[in-house]
Amino acid sequence: MPNIEIEKKFLMQPIKVECFLKINSIEYEALDIEQFYISREGKIGRVRKINNKYLLTLKKGDGLVREEHEREIEQSVFKNILTKENPVGALKKTRYKARVDGYEYEIDEYKENLEGLVVLEVEFETEREANNFKISDIFKPYLIKDVTGDDRFLNETIAVDTLKSGLTCTQIYRKLK
Repeated sequence: MPNIEIEKKFLMQPIKVECFLKINSIEYEALDIEQFYISREGKIGRVRKINNKYLLTLKKGDGLVREEHEREIEQSVFKNILTKENPVGALKKTRYKARVDGYEYEIDEYKENLEGLVVLEVEFETEREANNFKISDIFKPYLIKDVTGDDRFLNETIAVDTLKSGLTCTQIYRKLK
């Protein structure tokens, strides 16, 4: 049986996430993430380094509900993939995981040319739970838009566009106007 990911995604204003969490006395865990997208036979997979952990992920579908297959790999396998394959996309970000009002929020603050881009994600057990979700008031003043199902805000799209054309945070926010 496939693993199902049910996730809502929101574009936030360009804020310093760690500062926001500290000012609001929200406990959090910070993870440094580097991810690379590899294309093979028309399918795109992701290899990711989270702190000192390495993962290989395949996702299928779009929108609120997607299939996700993920497994941990050795560092040597991660390096081998990046040596043998030519990534079609790459990005770096810090993910802040914070529990607020019973939900785990993941707030991604992108780095390098995407500095300033901030995306908030919340995962759910069921579609019904996702459809009935009300975001915590603490985040509302900083939200720009619900981007669930908007392909422009898939990490894969952002990573590929960044590698292809040097996409910047400013360009992403301009696309919304």
